[in-house]
Amino acid sequence: MSKRHLLLLVFILLLALALRVINLGGRSLWYDEAFAVLFAEKGLDSMLYGTLTPVAGGASDIHPLLYYGTLNVWMEIFGQGAFTVRLWSVLLGTATVVLMYLLGRELFDKKTGLAAAMITAIAPFHVQYSQETRMYALLGLLLMAATWCFIRGWRRKHWGWWAAFGVLAGLAMYTQQLAAFYLVALGLVPLLARRFDLFKRVVFGAVVAVIVYLPWLVNLPSQFEKLRSYYWLTPPNIARPLLTTRSFFTVALDFPAPASMIAFIGSLFIILFLIIQVVVYLRRRVQPDRKPLLFALWLVAAPIGLMWLVSQRQPVYLERSLIPAALMLYLALAWLITRGGLPRPIVVVLSGVGILLVGIGLYYQYSWATFPNSPFPAAVEYVREQWQVGDVVVHQNKLSALPMVYYGRDLTQRFIGDVPGSSEDTLALPTQESLQLLADACVQKARRDGQRVWWVIFDFAEKQYATQGRNELQQSLDWLGDHYTAVETRQFNDLDVVLYADARGDLSSECVTS
Repeated sequence: MSKRHLLLLVFILLLALALRVINLGGRSLWYDEAFAVLFAEKGLDSMLYGTLTPVAGGASDIHPLLYYGTLNVWMEIFGQGAFTVRLWSVLLGTATVVLMYLLGRELFDKKTGLAAAMITAIAPFHVQYSQETRMYALLGLLLMAATWCFIRGWRRKHWGWWAAFGVLAGLAMYTQQLAAFYLVALGLVPLLARRFDLFKRVVFGAVVAVIVYLPWLVNLPSQFEKLRSYYWLTPPNIARPLLTTRSFFTVALDFPAPASMIAFIGSLFIILFLIIQVVVYLRRRVQPDRKPLLFALWLVAAPIGLMWLVSQRQPVYLERSLIPAALMLYLALAWLITRGGLPRPIVVVLSGVGILLVGIGLYYQYSWATFPNSPFPAAVEYVREQWQVGDVVVHQNKLSALPMVYYGRDLTQRFIGDVPGSSEDTLALPTQESLQLLADACVQKARRDGQRVWWVIFDFAEKQYATQGRNELQQSLDWLGDHYTAVETRQFNDLDVVLYADARGDLSSECVTS
């Protein structure tokens, strides 16, 4: 690598790092992140118990433990502040930028590698999951590393690369089992390319992956049964892949119009140019990039299509688990800019649209302060300032409970559990026991002997329950109104905190229904 290219790569990495640390500790940890911290801090034995203990409908939880294990080690060394726990994902995401350079260089040339690294560095979708205390930055890193080894093994025909591919594929499955969709697409490449001579090498890599994953593979049936029995995802409609593309160019947040419409149209504009230019390129007499280009495009489309098809029967369509497909899209866009043969004015226009989408995505990523990243630290501080002996915080559900427990460990906090067997009932009893946070069946039990109750609820909950024809929330509100006086209400964006005081009447802890 020339000195100029090295300096450019260093600049890109510094830019990637800078974009991933902006407001890193300022945005609230949301439920999944708080769960990751509270779960990982308990250690491996507790995590195994909270994941694999059988319950009705299968295992207690569906995720493997590689990310949680690395997070546990990270927190043991560096602590558990919001900035710190997210910094692990920042480093993983920044390392992925290096791999995007290596992939672009291996498939095309150094210039395309630098472009792929640059696009990944500024891509809001990748920034989003590089700023989150979850497994998706690690997933993207491992699968891009596995892809690089796959290509190196293909071209150099050395068994060591296929062994490395197998190890990385197995580790990706330990990170998030939806990695299987990307790995299946990758494994089909020799068949689609009619390179049957290399198929045995891919099989060798797959065998290594299975051996690596085997200790956890035996638990897969019970985890799948949990997924099959009840889970919160629903079958995606025909338009979902298009919305996924919008997320790849911006962020996976439900940000409002007109920005959402601009992002959708801008994403389609770039994708259409990519498709048109690919078709034009493939009709040329000379096509030196044909195979690597089709390889990259296949790894964009196939995981999305496979996940969509499977989800029509068993919903597993989760945009953030498609992060490797997004990364391969960034690689394809790097080819479009550097080797696609576009006139310079068109490149300028496409780059301008791309920068607009980056600006929209990063703005909402850095400033988002409503569900799921509601201002939990501010709510905790408000309660803490007025706290009295005998107070108790009661959360209407777990989605506010775990983040506020993370930020307010000194406060007595409880939450009302989900309806058993419902699609929301994802936090099984063994997992609660691992967290040392047991749900209560109703507000009466959650209150116990509390003299004052801090009731925490999202402002959209009442409408949501009414739309579903469910009355358990109204029963909680009626009971609180009958036995306490609401003396103060504070809103923190979409999070409501209501102080109930002046207890009266029969404060039995038995659940009652009306």
